[in-house]
Amino acid sequence: MNNEMTSHDPLSNDDGFWGLLLGKKYDKIPESERTLENLVSEFYIGRTKRTDSRFESIDDLLAELEDQSPDSAQRILLTIWAEEKWAQKSSGSNGFRVETNFEDELRRLEQEGLFVEELADGFTLVWPSKEVRVTTREGNRVRSRLFEQAHPLFVREDGAGEIEVRGAKNRIKKFSKTFTDSDGVNRIERSQTTQHVIDGLASIFDDEIEALTLTEVEFQRTYLPDGSSLSLSNPTGVRNDLNSDAVFQELVDLQSLSELSHLGFNHNKTGKKVELKVERQETGFYFEIKDRYLPESEKEAIQLLIEDKLGISFDNIYPYDVQLRDSYIFHQILTGAVDTYNRYFDDLPDEERSLLNKFIEVAEIDTFECYRCHEVYEEEEPEECEECEGDSFKEDIQREVSIDDEAIHEAALESLKETSATLSDNGINFLNVSIDAYETKNNGYIRATFQEVASAGKEANTHRYEYINYCLGNGRLPRRINQYLLNSVLVVYGKAYLNGRENFGTIDLHDLLITDSPEDLFVSAVRNSTSQFRNRIIGRAGEAFERLQDLHQRGAAGEFDDLSQEERKELKGDYDYNKFERDVFYLLKFMFLFTERWGREGETETDGCLVIPEDEGYFIASYDPKLTYTKKGYDLDAGEKNKAAWYMVTENLGGALSVSLSDNENLDAHLFVSNNFREGQFPYVASRVQEWFEQSENVEKGDIPVAFLPLESLLSLYDIFDRHYDPIIEYPSVKTAFRKAFIEKIRNGEDGYSVVDTDACDAVEERVLQALKGTTRNRTLKDHTE
Repeated sequence: MNNEMTSHDPLSNDDGFWGLLLGKKYDKIPESERTLENLVSEFYIGRTKRTDSRFESIDDLLAELEDQSPDSAQRILLTIWAEEKWAQKSSGSNGFRVETNFEDELRRLEQEGLFVEELADGFTLVWPSKEVRVTTREGNRVRSRLFEQAHPLFVREDGAGEIEVRGAKNRIKKFSKTFTDSDGVNRIERSQTTQHVIDGLASIFDDEIEALTLTEVEFQRTYLPDGSSLSLSNPTGVRNDLNSDAVFQELVDLQSLSELSHLGFNHNKTGKKVELKVERQETGFYFEIKDRYLPESEKEAIQLLIEDKLGISFDNIYPYDVQLRDSYIFHQILTGAVDTYNRYFDDLPDEERSLLNKFIEVAEIDTFECYRCHEVYEEEEPEECEECEGDSFKEDIQREVSIDDEAIHEAALESLKETSATLSDNGINFLNVSIDAYETKNNGYIRATFQEVASAGKEANTHRYEYINYCLGNGRLPRRINQYLLNSVLVVYGKAYLNGRENFGTIDLHDLLITDSPEDLFVSAVRNSTSQFRNRIIGRAGEAFERLQDLHQRGAAGEFDDLSQEERKELKGDYDYNKFERDVFYLLKFMFLFTERWGREGETETDGCLVIPEDEGYFIASYDPKLTYTKKGYDLDAGEKNKAAWYMVTENLGGALSVSLSDNENLDAHLFVSNNFREGQFPYVASRVQEWFEQSENVEKGDIPVAFLPLESLLSLYDIFDRHYDPIIEYPSVKTAFRKAFIEKIRNGEDGYSVVDTDACDAVEERVLQALKGTTRNRTLKDHTE
């Protein structure tokens, strides 16, 4: 062995190659120590058995590498690396049959733009790539450039014309489309079967599978009021809980196996996780196994064991009509699934077919497929194919199923209108329930207003609600609902039903149209929406915090100081005023639940309304976020001063905020929020506001503060609230301390304005910590380990 090998040898000096093999480990090796011996030693760790099966020792591997050219040596190492990655990927049904020369097909892939590396032992690496935009620092500037990002697919030929591909599902899908363009390549497809699998799957309730412990089970729908999904997980096993009285029959039963999503097992021999997933498509469902990191020798044995014990086959597709409820097929057809319609529609009960006929239109189109090149023409048979000049065509009829979303909206509206004006649910009454249509420029909604009255003994509390409900099928949820965090119930059908919708109350369209009690579905959905509402806020606030923190850090680092007009325009294209306004709203909503976002297009109104409960009444403030990419800061010119004063005067005189203001009560403050203020303008803005008040009649005179909330302070307040989230939510005294401290910092300014700076935020946290002292447990909890 040559112990004089240095880091300047061609093989050891290839940073990109060793970065691929070792990942972050390579970055931790000092450049002076990147000799071939050290790099191979690092590569050998964790691959001992795999390497020693080819080379008896690491010394033999090093000797072989030194005897080879750099390219051949890399091929040896890549083969070991690929074999390891192959074992880490799940085996599955990504098989292809190649009737032509495999090497020729690989050359074709290269011509299509894919990078191909042939290795030893039948392995081939195929690297699909895509352009991604990456933001990098270049000297004193930050730039965003396009790079080709590549991820590997691991291809292995068995020598008999069949190959298997492992890797990410989305990349395999793209690879498959290109690979099967050849007449000599066909994907090995699953076959349709009429086998009933429910009885076999029922064994999960009572039979142990040898060598496997059932640790996870998930049903996508249950017998809960809204049909919510159910997941059970326990590393020691879930069978006892699955069979408990609280779950079996109450939430799921044998019929619920048609709603099974996945099963998770622990492989007792290796301790590795094995997952059985149910994948659904138009014509039926099939099973896929996720067996990453299992030794290759164990994978086939486990597949055969699961097939035998559960009575399933990984090679089959199981039609829905043999296994599933009619409602599932109803929603499949409402996705526009032609194959499902062709296969099952005529066999559905009369009620389902009658409903579907109101919402779908089936068009039949004559098609003509060229026998030579398979080009398809519609409506009229051409005399000659434009692609290959062939003159022989296969005639067929193609169906298209279109969905009438407006008809669904009208049907749902009419059903919900049958809801009584007075409802009751577990001691809570819903009074003056009104349901009507609500139209905006882009969407139609179903608006529900009601008063919720909770009472106990002599005490009662009333709260008015407005729910903006939406029929969600195969499209996207309107941005308005999430960007304004509206109270909403979703009437789901088609893809929305099949995929589920987290953190919303939902009503199944099928159930709504056949029920005699739509009010029960509505009340249940409202209950679920209320309980999940804070989860909607938490997720969006967390994402908003990351975006705003990035904006603040980049500004603090001086990235926006010397931008050209074109660069500033590009930044606004990526993150504009509306996105800044949205993210500020998410953070305020997270901390102060009654906050509302306004700022509708074409309306002269403040961007938002901050409403914070106090001992008696509310602290109510309008607020406006201001984004700037200039070094000087946002210019609060005369127009902005006048707008702030206009908001405060008009809202006090009966604008939208008047519903929260008592008679003769002033708006408490107006907040500006910006990532960069011009602090010298603060006194003039406050002065202008007071001038408006002095000139306005019917408004009680007094100091109405203008508050300036820098983005850094908003982020600090969010961080305080997030770090102390549990006690703030659970202890009224801590929540009150946070609110009072924040309000005081707005009110206790000088010269008509206040600045909520980082010192003010520190004072807010100090008040929170003081309040927390009164919540500390003085007793020791029982030690359950005894």
